[in-house]
Amino acid sequence: MTRKTKEKDDVSKRKRKLIYAFLTIIVVLIPAIYFYSAATTKPEPPRAAIVDQLSSSKLGATIRNQNATFIEAAEHLLQERFSTIDYFSDNATVEQYVHLASSSYRLIVWRGHSALDPSGYVALASTDKYGLKDYDTYLENDQLALCNITGDANLYFGITPKFIEQIMGGRFTDTVIFLMSCNGLNAGYLKTAQAFQSKGARAVISWDNWISSVDNDGAADVLLQYLIKENNTIGQAVSRMPLYSPEYSGGAELKYYPEKPDTSASDYHIPDYRQGAFQAAATAILPVFKKGREQKSSFRNGWSLD
Repeated sequence: MTRKTKEKDDVSKRKRKLIYAFLTIIVVLIPAIYFYSAATTKPEPPRAAIVDQLSSSKLGATIRNQNATFIEAAEHLLQERFSTIDYFSDNATVEQYVHLASSSYRLIVWRGHSALDPSGYVALASTDKYGLKDYDTYLENDQLALCNITGDANLYFGITPKFIEQIMGGRFTDTVIFLMSCNGLNAGYLKTAQAFQSKGARAVISWDNWISSVDNDGAADVLLQYLIKENNTIGQAVSRMPLYSPEYSGGAELKYYPEKPDTSASDYHIPDYRQGAFQAAATAILPVFKKGREQKSSFRNGWSLD
């Protein structure tokens, strides 16, 4: 072997060693960066939301239905299970509905108008009026519908099952959705509830018929008392509710979905998310990090950014 050939071999060996060393560093660093990132990312605590489209000042006067007494009572009840409650009214928009599944909500009290679609679903109205925003693509793809609400000449955009499945970001986790809307669980219009379930919701609670606004708020207050104050399961709480608004085709009955024999909804208690279980789980994974301060109960108008 000549001297020049030997020098080339030495250079090649050094290059290979450098490449091996570099690859070793990469192999070690990537998992380290991943686990450090996971360790320093604080999980968002579970929260509740009140979507109060009915109270919005964007609605026509004839279909607007404010009830500050109910909202205040609901807030106080929810504070017995959650540290943070977000409130939406004027901002109960299509744009905000996109984020509902990805915002750590475990209970949503959804007080709003709805409209029946002949294809078998209930469209949930937003505060967005038709003509003020360009949602033509969503309309063409059946991801939004136009809600014609009795008493108002305006049309309002409403979300559909396809919106929930295709446009709404993220997924629900054990979320109970209480739809304070007429016909939310009408037997012929279950596709919206089914879409929520396929998106990860634990249960949907709603009416099987038309309901008066007075009865709607009164019954909702009673149901929340059963679920939170008395810690009833969903099945127990709903079974205690009487028939309401008999003036509308024989009355409205409160239902939940999915029904038995599927017991994932009927046997479910709403946990106390204020307790240390959530923080304890995070601390068990990350023992080197101190527990943060206990979050005080807060009631926000709009998205909480904490």
